[in-house]
Amino acid sequence: MKKITTTLAFLLTVFNIFAQNSSSNKILIRHDTTVLKAEECEWLIKLDTKPDETSRSVPLIILETIKKGHLQALDPQTDFPIPSNEIFTWNMPVDTVAKLDDSGHQRFVVIKSELNPDNIPFIKIYSDWYLDVANGNFYSVIKWIELMREVRSHNGYFRGYIPFCRVYY
Repeated sequence: MKKITTTLAFLLTVFNIFAQNSSSNKILIRHDTTVLKAEECEWLIKLDTKPDETSRSVPLIILETIKKGHLQALDPQTDFPIPSNEIFTWNMPVDTVAKLDDSGHQRFVVIKSELNPDNIPFIKIYSDWYLDVANGNFYSVIKWIELMREVRSHNGYFRGYIPFCRVYY
């Protein structure tokens, strides 16, 4: 009986040592992904802009901010940084076109098509939900956003949406 009591006390001590005792009072509830329509986010712009600037869309403002270098965009598949000056031509189709110079000689020029911000209808937001045990409040921390681009086949049929770029917070 003494052996069982000692073993039980030892096990309770071990389990108590390895329990989730942390110094913070927050508990991760879940990871969450939310998809917002870009056109429905325009009220954010109207709150903080002049009346003549309301014609710009949220994806265009994000892409321009990336181009200026204020935000760092990453490729969502490789997680490598996208150069800010190439944000509108990143992973876009490339074509080679013959061009005549002033002397009449033919030379070939590579042309990259540019991203149309109107082809970004969705913004995906990845966040973590926490519970603060001390005061019982729920709160969310945004980890990153992704701009979702339309994909169409070569003959114009709609294929779906893929992430164009990712911006970490």
